Amino acid sequence: MRDWGLDSILGSPQHTDVSFDSLMPRRVNNVLLVTSLYDRYTFIEDGRLSDMLFSEYLELNLRFTPSLERVSTAQEALERLRSESFDLVISMPRVGEMNVREFGAAVHEMAPDLPVVLLASNAREVNLLQQMEGLCGIERVFVWLGDVRLFLAIIKYVEDRQNAWHDARTAGVKSLILIEDSVQFYSSYLPMLYTEIVKQTQSLMAKAVNPMQRMVRMRARPKILLATSYEEGAAIYERYRNDLLGIILDASFPRNGKLDKRAGHGFAAMARERTPDVPILMQSGSDNHEVANEAGVQFLDKHSPSLLSDLREFMQSYLGFGEFVFKRPGGTMVSRANGLRDLEWAIQAAPPECLLHHASLHDLSTWLMARTEFALAEAFGAALCAEPKDAEKIRERLLAILSEHRERSKAGIVAEFSMGTFEGGSGFVRIGAGSLGGKGRGLAFINSLLATYDIENRFQGVRIVVPPTAVLATGVFDQFMETSGLLAFAMKETDDEKITQAFLDAELPREVIENLWTFLDWVRYPLAVRSSSLLEDASYQPFAGIYETYMIPNNNEDIETRLAELCGAVKRVYASTYHSDAKAYIESTPNRLEEEKMAVVIQQVVGRSHGNYIYPDIAGVARSLNYYPMPGMKPEDGVASV
Repeated sequence: MRDWGLDSILGSPQHTDVSFDSLMPRRVNNVLLVTSLYDRYTFIEDGRLSDMLFSEYLELNLRFTPSLERVSTAQEALERLRSESFDLVISMPRVGEMNVREFGAAVHEMAPDLPVVLLASNAREVNLLQQMEGLCGIERVFVWLGDVRLFLAIIKYVEDRQNAWHDARTAGVKSLILIEDSVQFYSSYLPMLYTEIVKQTQSLMAKAVNPMQRMVRMRARPKILLATSYEEGAAIYERYRNDLLGIILDASFPRNGKLDKRAGHGFAAMARERTPDVPILMQSGSDNHEVANEAGVQFLDKHSPSLLSDLREFMQSYLGFGEFVFKRPGGTMVSRANGLRDLEWAIQAAPPECLLHHASLHDLSTWLMARTEFALAEAFGAALCAEPKDAEKIRERLLAILSEHRERSKAGIVAEFSMGTFEGGSGFVRIGAGSLGGKGRGLAFINSLLATYDIENRFQGVRIVVPPTAVLATGVFDQFMETSGLLAFAMKETDDEKITQAFLDAELPREVIENLWTFLDWVRYPLAVRSSSLLEDASYQPFAGIYETYMIPNNNEDIETRLAELCGAVKRVYASTYHSDAKAYIESTPNRLEEEKMAVVIQQVVGRSHGNYIYPDIAGVARSLNYYPMPGMKPEDGVASV
């Protein structure tokens, strides 16, 4: 967010965090599928490929589903490529009179950067294709094994190859190298690996601040880079060795043009020497278990019926996708951390030898990287390098980094309230779906500006903050009005006291009451319960001052009493939507009362203690533009009622 008018007053915005929305700039949006009529029927199951692919994307909560265009021959494909733009071509071997080798070369000549993937229908076709020389323009060969996820894997494979370097340089996004020369195996393994990485990453995103953050952060999932030979893997390793999450390799694959049964061992030894902290997994036949032990890497039997669960265990234990297990040097478990809050508590309680053990392994940074906490992982790495042998200094520094990160991550963000992660203190959270309302939206906007611009350094000695705020969004109001059945009564009734009593007698939704109970369990300061209707801060006919605000002390030792006070205040604000003053005012506007919706802002009362009482410091309204200036004033001078 940037506004050049504000820049002239407040200076340039601060850019301290990773810009997740700048990641994955190149996407596969349009796919051209080249397949014969027969293959089109049998292979695509009578045209259901688009539906199946869409379902797969939907199941994985992936936002972008590419469109598929189909043609029957290579000649038709070339004609389409001359007139339309595509991001990927997937071709079957049988493409009409032109053979696939000629087709790949023609596409490469027409569009050198357009990836062409060859899809065989069975293992026999793969063998025939591998015997062909000079598959110019064909980027990779896959074999169809009946799993529609292969198309997702092909698309993600192309996107990862195109974006990995950009994302690594932009945000430190990590990559996973897979070295495997068996077309049949990586055609079945890549879909499984991609699905697992997406699911694991999404499970970590479940506690991100809001749905948009979760969606955008998915762009920072680890990339998978496929190689089929020692030389290809070494080139990828050399380029990405400072941005590696891990390496998965076979025991044998081509080296110097010939199949080398010791290639996996040699590659693992080279990587272990140069990047000792990078996890390495060898997956091969069971007869290569000793080779893996000799190389000092993890091992999986690629023919095991439990391959998926074994892979999942490796990802959780070594790639940082599971809980972080604090251990003593001998391997004795001390505690577990499932999120940043757990991590902070565990660091506070960890014995000195435990902290030193993990400092030497640098595994905390790997764990944070899997959660797309790149800045935090970098800060942890720097702190552990600076204090490698002093456990108490390590503890102090890591806790300070986490505290600073917690405050920074809340700044300017409207977070989804979660009973599992809410900790009170500063921040701006929402409960329920729908709008924040006029007042809530304005406060959220100011909160985001304060996080974007370096206000404190611009105005020395002046601290400008939005007090800790929770907003019951308009969806809660809709749910309350629907379950209570009060709408018709409130629209017709003219007695404000009867309206208020009817609202007080109704119950808020159960999940909202549970959220408010958790909120009060952390919050003990006085609260202002403020109206925030959709029309409250309208530009030309604002409803400011029409609805009610209630202040509650929130100081009773019994949380049930405090909860009853808060719920009562919320329902009183709801009731004020239908009071006579509000009805009379709305009749003077083009708006309709049934269209009005009420959000509620629950905010800390900023004040000072005087004995047993707290008095607010200041209250008022400031206007940046004064439409009715007194003589000697200009409209742009503004005015405040304090």
